[in-house]
Amino acid sequence: MKIAICDDDISFTSKVEEIIKQESVNYGKKPEIDVFFDGETLVKSIENGQRYSMMFLDIEMKKMNGITAARRIRQLDRYTLIIYISSYDDYLKELFEVEPFRFISKPIQLEQLQRYCAEAIKKIEGLDNLFAYSYNKEEYTVPIKEIVYFESNKRLINIRMNDGTERSFYGKLNNIEKEIQKINKHFIRIHQSFLVNYSYVKRMTYSEVVLEHNYDELVLRISEDRRSVVRRKLCELAGGMQL
Repeated sequence: MKIAICDDDISFTSKVEEIIKQESVNYGKKPEIDVFFDGETLVKSIENGQRYSMMFLDIEMKKMNGITAARRIRQLDRYTLIIYISSYDDYLKELFEVEPFRFISKPIQLEQLQRYCAEAIKKIEGLDNLFAYSYNKEEYTVPIKEIVYFESNKRLINIRMNDGTERSFYGKLNNIEKEIQKINKHFIRIHQSFLVNYSYVKRMTYSEVVLEHNYDELVLRISEDRRSVVRRKLCELAGGMQL
């Protein structure tokens, strides 16, 4: 679990870091914490491929404030949990657009910081269900529940996300299928080239499945040799509902 702390008060970041470490240990986590003293440095780290499960972000900082930093970060990472820590509450309206997880006012109350840290850890565990992959020597994760399907194109794997974006990396769909079945049973191999998330299946015909995501529909073909297996799997996932 990677965590970022970004605040231009050095003594304050040390205090927050110790509290986060202790709270993480209480939940059996071993966090890797990076500390930044301005928003610009944090943004550059993320632009270079770094990803964080959560970040504690001050608003009033030199070079780049926390609002501007979060806007840039959200363009690169929609999933990190942002917890603002600030002496100012004048920015509350602007915070909505970057979807913060929590807001803590300075001077901080220990119990509140501990509670929010615990809530963030539980939230991350709920998404535990993160699929990790590497591309161009950089490591990435995406929430499995946001994956509509995996597509294999020779050696390249494309991930279609619920928001319509795509991610790519090199790998074998057979290996991905084995890996993902260990943590999420809702993926169905409908074709040699497609591994789909049942959560997005709207309906099924004899030879096709219709996926619905982000207000759009997508039709994928079921290979002939997999039709009976796919039908049986869909019935199981639907709780025995006849298809």
